Amino acid sequence: MYLLLAVVIAGPLIWGLDLPILVSPAVRGVYDTVAKMPSDKLAIIVIYWGSGTTAENQPQVEGLMRQMMMQGKKFTVLAFDPQGSQFSYDSAKRISKELKKTYGKDWLHFGYRPPANLVPLQLSFPKNVIGAFETDINGTKLSEIPAMQGIKTIKDIGLIADTTSVGELDTWIAYVYGPYRTPIVYGPTAVIAPEGFNPLDAGQIKGMLTGMKGAAEYEHLLKCKGFATRAAGSLSSSHLLIILLIIAGNIGYVSSRRRRE
Repeated sequence: MYLLLAVVIAGPLIWGLDLPILVSPAVRGVYDTVAKMPSDKLAIIVIYWGSGTTAENQPQVEGLMRQMMMQGKKFTVLAFDPQGSQFSYDSAKRISKELKKTYGKDWLHFGYRPPANLVPLQLSFPKNVIGAFETDINGTKLSEIPAMQGIKTIKDIGLIADTTSVGELDTWIAYVYGPYRTPIVYGPTAVIAPEGFNPLDAGQIKGMLTGMKGAAEYEHLLKCKGFATRAAGSLSSSHLLIILLIIAGNIGYVSSRRRRE
């Protein structure tokens, strides 16, 4: 049974499984919000996840980066996890090389910040972006980076994309969306996604990528079949196998009981 499950999971990852993908309104909200962001503003992609949730969060982040680079939207990455900081930097470098984008002009990375600094940064950066973050991941002063020219306050930030496995969305809503109405999109792991439904319905976030499923839908909109699309096939086939095994187990149980009777 375990060998069969391994084959069913590995098959779509290796050879692919072309299943239909229906894009939910929450995912389309993410795409539309990025597309509507003015090109002279800066998006902030927040990284609050590590190696344990790369299968869910990394495809979300790469989808956001890809759309922004394709549509000429500047972005920076703000990481509150050391592993996620490196993963996101490597992803941005790979995608920017593929799409012929330049670090410092089209995108940049603020580097890792300790989680204890989350709320202090949320309170300080809206009034002085460069003063709050000071340097990028390479230690370069933000005032010397072309992409940061003209970025002074929260009015120059066009979007906050919170990708997380922790669930700190309420602080972004309280300290950024509440007072300044800066658009927020949300990329949680599937297990913490329910906390995003109420803010989504209330309009406090403009869209949501729910785990790997949301990332696969996002890749479908971007017309880019990445890891999430392949992995979604593995999830679907493994779920189907489990259902079939449950049915077979129940048939076997009923048959054995009848034989005993």
